[in-house]
Amino acid sequence: MDNGRNETVPALKALHPDAELTHEASIGKIANDQLMKLMTLGLSYDDAVNRIIQGFLK
Repeated sequence: MDNGRNETVPALKALHPDAELTHEASIGKIANDQLMKLMTLGLSYDDAVNRIIQGFLK
């Protein structure tokens, strides 16, 4: 609040404008290109999401 400060170490830094970096413990959105690839192979949206999640859990 007010004059609060938050610093997280280690930090990720990329020197390319198209780079996408995430920490190994981060939780975020599933990449759209992964969903599209699985859906073009015949999976429904829900099945594609489930397949990606199951892959992370193994």
